[in-house]
Amino acid sequence: MCISADQPQYGYTVAFHDSVYHGVTLNSGYYMSPGSIYKVDLSLKKETREPPPGGNCNASLTTTTYGAYSEGSCIHECKDKYLLEECGCINMVPPQNYLNYSSCTIRQWAECGLSAYLNFSEKYRDPNLADDICPCNSPCSETHYEAQLSSSSLSPAYTETLFASSYIKGYLSRVSQPEFDIVYNSSDDILKNVMVLEILFSSMVTSEIQQVVTYTSANLLGDIGGVLGLFCGASVFTIAEFLQLLLSSVQKHCLADLCRKGSERTDEVVNEEREREDKEL
Repeated sequence: MCISADQPQYGYTVAFHDSVYHGVTLNSGYYMSPGSIYKVDLSLKKETREPPPGGNCNASLTTTTYGAYSEGSCIHECKDKYLLEECGCINMVPPQNYLNYSSCTIRQWAECGLSAYLNFSEKYRDPNLADDICPCNSPCSETHYEAQLSSSSLSPAYTETLFASSYIKGYLSRVSQPEFDIVYNSSDDILKNVMVLEILFSSMVTSEIQQVVTYTSANLLGDIGGVLGLFCGASVFTIAEFLQLLLSSVQKHCLADLCRKGSERTDEVVNEEREREDKEL
């Protein structure tokens, strides 16, 4: 795949994503430059995360204005809301525009949109401000691609071969932009403005990562019981027996106290009777 630069000497940020997600380059992607050939080996990875209380994903987040929910689409929505608040428009209407966004005109983008977009990007890349400006939870299920890149500069012989191809010439004539000094009159122009990107799967095997809670409250109670049994010889039965002994001791002490008080009361009554009899005599 041959890609022509939008402006001379400018590079690209390329992101690889599943078709149900919208690509985002604010927090991911690879820098690539014109005049180079890149070979990309992709591998597919699926991740399943645990919802609360064991995990921190949000199962209720499924769709966005950019398709299936992902952290990338969430960032896009944050960017759109920021631009709408600052400028009253956004740079690009999302695929599912149920919020009725409107695109900025060239004048709006030049006067407000571009500076607001750069301000949002700067704030989002700041770790201390990212969560405040765009709090995005992780999805409970996600598919993404891991890429391994290798690159080399385009050789003059290869660019001459490309320039000699009628198909490539036709493509280059369509993407030429003389107003930006992007023209393809020779193979040297390809070195300045064209990048070659080769993409293939390194393996057809899909890696799956599943987040599972391995330590629960039941595990905690079991560990506490094991420690108590090891160091104190305690178990459920010994604890029950200890409680029974404690209750029996309390009961016995209370009964003894009641009997003692009853005996003292009886002695007082007998003494009073004797004193009354002595007075009568």
